[in-house]
Amino acid sequence: MKPAAALQLLLTLLLPSLMAMGTLAQAAEFKGVIGKSATDSTPHWPQTPQPPKDAPNVLIWLMDDVGFGQVANFGGLVETPNLDSLADSGLRFSNFHATPLCSPTRASLLTGRNPHAVGMGSHANMPAGYPGYSARINKSAAGIGHLLKDQGYATYALGKWDQLPSEHISPLGPFDYWPSGQGFEHFYGFLTYDTNHFTPLMWRDHTPVPVPDVPDYHATTDLASQAIDWVRAQRSIRPDQPFLMYWATGAVHAPHHAPADYIARYKGKFDMGWNAARELILARQKSLGLVPADAQLPPWPDNVPRWETLTPEQQRLAARAMEAFAAMLDHADDQFGRIVDTLRETGALDNTLIIVVSDNGASAEGGLQGSYNELLMGQVSWEENLNHFDNWGGPGTYPHYPAGWAAAGNTPFKYYKQSAFEGGNRVPMLVHWPHGIADRGGIRNQFHHVNDILPTVLDILGLPAPETVDGIRQQPMDGVSFTYAFDDKKAKTRKKVQYFEMWGNHGLWADGWKANVQLRPEPWNVFKQVSVDDAVWELYHVDEDFNERINLADSKPQKLAQMQQLFEQVAQQNNIYPLIPDSIKEVFAQQMKWLRERDGRFVLYPGSERIPHTLAPPINLFSFSSKAQLANGNTPTDGVIYAFGGSDGGYSLHVKDGKPVFAYNHVGRATTLLQGERALPGGKSTLTFALRKTGPTSGIGTLSVNGEVVAEGELANIGGRLPSHESFDVGIDWGSTVTPHSTANGRMERGVIQQVDIQIELPGA
Repeated sequence: MKPAAALQLLLTLLLPSLMAMGTLAQAAEFKGVIGKSATDSTPHWPQTPQPPKDAPNVLIWLMDDVGFGQVANFGGLVETPNLDSLADSGLRFSNFHATPLCSPTRASLLTGRNPHAVGMGSHANMPAGYPGYSARINKSAAGIGHLLKDQGYATYALGKWDQLPSEHISPLGPFDYWPSGQGFEHFYGFLTYDTNHFTPLMWRDHTPVPVPDVPDYHATTDLASQAIDWVRAQRSIRPDQPFLMYWATGAVHAPHHAPADYIARYKGKFDMGWNAARELILARQKSLGLVPADAQLPPWPDNVPRWETLTPEQQRLAARAMEAFAAMLDHADDQFGRIVDTLRETGALDNTLIIVVSDNGASAEGGLQGSYNELLMGQVSWEENLNHFDNWGGPGTYPHYPAGWAAAGNTPFKYYKQSAFEGGNRVPMLVHWPHGIADRGGIRNQFHHVNDILPTVLDILGLPAPETVDGIRQQPMDGVSFTYAFDDKKAKTRKKVQYFEMWGNHGLWADGWKANVQLRPEPWNVFKQVSVDDAVWELYHVDEDFNERINLADSKPQKLAQMQQLFEQVAQQNNIYPLIPDSIKEVFAQQMKWLRERDGRFVLYPGSERIPHTLAPPINLFSFSSKAQLANGNTPTDGVIYAFGGSDGGYSLHVKDGKPVFAYNHVGRATTLLQGERALPGGKSTLTFALRKTGPTSGIGTLSVNGEVVAEGELANIGGRLPSHESFDVGIDWGSTVTPHSTANGRMERGVIQQVDIQIELPGA
């Protein structure tokens, strides 16, 4: 090509970009002077956002499933020395509330609004086609990450981020509801309601992260190390820039995973049982001044066994389950202490606003006996649990403690996570900020809610809530700043009204009164159908009866009617209706629509990894056939063809010792293998597996190589729930593995898998 022609081509290619750059330059409103030379020109630099003078760093630790009476400085029996130290030099809020569940609390905390008002009225995994339940946080509710980044803050989110649509959890996004889409410049953590803390599916920004190859790996330790590295880098490179760090641990949501030495620390410390523990916790709370000196416990729940009714073996198992929980919380406290130490070492601690709060009350979702595998939803016997006694809390279990420990953990309140009563949403909360709080070790009793945290941060910065963000008009914040309470412990509560609602359990606080409805008294039966027609309202004057012991519904009918009418107004304003939308039915209907649009066919290629359950071929639900085109060398390569799930349940088609294998792991209870007797041939081959359902939970599996059946057998207990913290993968088994492999994570050598076709047999097709 001639030089002139090459130049013309180059200009043609670059002209659109040059024009765009010119447009951008004009948009930046250059305010200098451009002459023909530097001597007759005046430069002008674009202004970067500048935070208010002396703006504090903000560090939020959102704990998971920690009840009001579980950390030591709120009367708990678990050692939390680092939180104790912060409480002794900061403030504890003894009348602080979350929502009754994780996703809604996170949405409310980060946006400063009520959860239904921003589309997160339920768990993000259970959306429904109504404004309050879409699982898509409104663009009109820009959150703390976005607002502080716009003010010049560095922003980093770590840990659990489960307030996004589950079908968005893949390397392809979309990323609107990921941390990056919510104003956080960086993210390190997991995107589901819980994770295996020994083999988690972590992400760095938008990229999947393998489990680090380090001895005794634990996710909470990793999250602390990542936080420390970022703080040190931020303080080294931009020490004058304030930062926002949102550190949301999986601790202590099930699975209650902890290092073995931490579990050993608590051996025998809970042998007194949950009823006696409840009395001990109340006594500690009284001595700390957190509850009235004459406080009494509400009645023990009728549907939870008292400790003395358990056999010695059952007591031994129940105590062990609590030891694992305590160890996990103790370990998380130590890891947070490492972060605080780093702030101290870098000189950032005194001007860092630290807020520590739980996302809801203690969880009774482990059921009456607890469960060595949370996926069993408490539907497991004491005897089966006892088979896992020795490794409870370690790899190979996915445990949750019995409901009795949740009842004790929420002392002095009744009920648990999911409830509108205080046990479901009244949580430990402390604030530490040496530059801004003079009353060291003080206790504050004003009523507040997680939606008050963002307004408080903005108040400290002297910033009003913006009317528009990115051109989108913002909905009003529902939260109220609690900075007024920092210096005045006797100040009247400035909060006026706050509702609570979760899966039909609903209620309202207003001016020292509380009206509640409990439709689901058993959180371990979350899928049980209930009707709002069965609603029975209770009424409590919580300013005088702080733990809801005296029901005044019959004696104060006018007050109850007033509270009901107010709830009706709030419900309409916040998109709470319809109560209990049939999320399961809606999600399944959407999945079936999607499956029928693609005729049940999936064509997958190597590199198809970390596919969430909502986008994966649902081989756990239907008959299906899969065909893998392979290209081996002379010797077959071991590794995974595809895997769905992990050690707590799943399916895997793989090659081991050169032989084809199909494995079905039934919720960690038992694994069934169908294995060919001969190694795969060299060169190209077709490996087929088909499952023909013979009943809702049974089927016949057939494994074939190049059209020849090499293994066939019955598979029992198939179908149903798989661990949604795991994924569907081609050529690898990310996270924990469905069954042990001869290669790390079962990774198949590159080039062996050409294509995998899966055909789902749709009902009625």
